[in-house]
Amino acid sequence: MNQRFRVTFFSVLITTLVSLGIGGFALQDSHNAAIRQVDSRLNFVIQTALQNQKDLLNAALFALDAGRIDASVVLLTPQGEQISLTEASQRFSLDTSLKNVTSSVVRAISINSDNPYRMRSIPLPEEEFLVVAISTADLERDWRQNIARLLAFLFFANSLAIALSFLLLRNNSRKLEQQSLVRMQRFLSDAAHELRTPLTVIKGYSELLGARKIESQEDQEKAFARVDHEVKRMESLINDLLLTAELNEATHLDFELYDISSALKTHLRDFEILSPERSIESSIETALQIKASGDHIDRMVQNIFSNIKRHTPASAPVLVQLKSKGKEVHLRIEDGGPGLPEDAYNKASYEFERFDRSRSRDTGGSGLGLSIIAAIVKEHSGSISLSKSSLGGLAIFIQLPIK
Repeated sequence: MNQRFRVTFFSVLITTLVSLGIGGFALQDSHNAAIRQVDSRLNFVIQTALQNQKDLLNAALFALDAGRIDASVVLLTPQGEQISLTEASQRFSLDTSLKNVTSSVVRAISINSDNPYRMRSIPLPEEEFLVVAISTADLERDWRQNIARLLAFLFFANSLAIALSFLLLRNNSRKLEQQSLVRMQRFLSDAAHELRTPLTVIKGYSELLGARKIESQEDQEKAFARVDHEVKRMESLINDLLLTAELNEATHLDFELYDISSALKTHLRDFEILSPERSIESSIETALQIKASGDHIDRMVQNIFSNIKRHTPASAPVLVQLKSKGKEVHLRIEDGGPGLPEDAYNKASYEFERFDRSRSRDTGGSGLGLSIIAAIVKEHSGSISLSKSSLGGLAIFIQLPIK
């Protein structure tokens, strides 16, 4: 639920910010264009008047008629008295303070009031001014309405996005939960079957030995060896089941700095000693440290090398690479063995997967090696992918965050 909320929140936040940015820019640009048109009309009146200095007032009024401009023209006396020469259809009160009048001589200025307007002025002899003003009340009203429409649209769009996001995320979550449940059920079914097999063998030999139906010393030693083999296989399976359950339930918040370069070199050296016939090529970048559970990373690397030792020929080549890239470390281990079934590569998830069910009986393993590796990678917020190796077998590619 928290994950769905975070995804929805950030999706809506990004959509809102982008929509506000684009919509706000478009509205502001349109508003500015309308203001420029008002200024263009004011400048036309002012320029026409200035070109006719001998009859400046009549020239300004002529410009209004010629350009069909709806404006108010006022003659301002030195005493501050306003003599109206013509009034706009939408009436408004002019603020002809000295500051406004002198500022509007250079360029058009906006006066914000109950009836906003733009104004320009021309200084006349004897400290008089000719003031021309055009109402912008309609522009401001349209501006506010457009802002309200944009916000209403965003509210509707965000409400729809939230509803669709929750619906899609809920459906996707259900599908993932169902898929995980199917994998877990198959996993438990396989595990129960694997436990039942050694128990059946142990029970059978125990009954035969107890009834003294195996008489020769040689046959008894074979029976005890078989029981010992099945006990070890059952112990391995139980340990792997417990570790898998721990990895899928626990959240480790006490990770410490772990020198993965040094640890990988140590495990590789042990592997080389135990596999003297193999051709092993390695490229390990030194002093790479990550925040991790050292025990679990050790188990992950051990499982990879154990799988190679169990399921590939003794002379199969191996390639090991470790390097840093950005804020991650990349671990790649390839082998020249038979690899996995084709449908095992490029899966979305490797949890609760047992790729080597048949081989685990022969090798004494639990068949959970790759599942444990995937769970440890997930525990460390990393990613894992399986592919066909250039050596002919399996290539395991693991990405782990440095912090």
